[in-house]
Amino acid sequence: MPLAPNPRSVITGAGGGFGRALALELAGRGAHLVVSDVNLQAAEETAHAGTAAGATSVRAVRCDVTKLEDVEALAAASGGPVDLVINNAGVSSGGAVGELPVKDWRWTLDVDLMGVIHGCHVFVPMLRSQGRGHVLNVASAAGLLCAPNMGAYNVAKAGVIALSETLAGELVGTPIGVTVVCPTFFQTDIAKSGRFTDERTKAIAEKFVDRGKTADVVARAALASCDKGQLYSVPMADGLWFWRVKRVAPGLFAKLAGRTAQRMMK
Repeated sequence: MPLAPNPRSVITGAGGGFGRALALELAGRGAHLVVSDVNLQAAEETAHAGTAAGATSVRAVRCDVTKLEDVEALAAASGGPVDLVINNAGVSSGGAVGELPVKDWRWTLDVDLMGVIHGCHVFVPMLRSQGRGHVLNVASAAGLLCAPNMGAYNVAKAGVIALSETLAGELVGTPIGVTVVCPTFFQTDIAKSGRFTDERTKAIAEKFVDRGKTADVVARAALASCDKGQLYSVPMADGLWFWRVKRVAPGLFAKLAGRTAQRMMK
């Protein structure tokens, strides 16, 4: 079913980029927003922008999604029933397996996967108790396609997809929806703030990001998928077609992806 009018929404990683775009799209629906970020000042800036964009109410909260107690505090700060929980906070990394430092693997997995696990662990019981709501988990086409030199990011986002599929199965027969959004590259600062093993890998990532759609376009597509009750939101045509090819010929797809990556790194 469509999201509730003026949805009471909680968003992690809302200090900029995709999280802020989602907040502003929801503000246009007159939402009651709780916007959180590890950077409180950035969250407050989003809160001000949300108010200007038409939000009925906005509250900014500092939240480090890698800490369960922070996510629990975020749920307490929501102050009541929640219509939409968006587990968005994320980081990026790049480098070949065996070259990306293990500490960067842990950082990527802690934010991109454990952050979503924490959000679902804390908020899903709330939604069950109130008898309604929707969860939007932000993954990536990387979790579907698993391109070379993105191991940690691929693993984290594939885990988010698996978690979302599992959760959707557990919630069958309830009025609680689950959507996982899997965009390809789009315009945010995620690559600029990421951790990469070399400048060439980082430059390639930044180039694809700069050429992508704007964050507001992807945010509208993700929320439209929530309104339609869709589990998968794959908003870019390239991601959708690559996913289809992989499902038909996974071995061939892996070879083609590997050869393409080798050419790009030369």
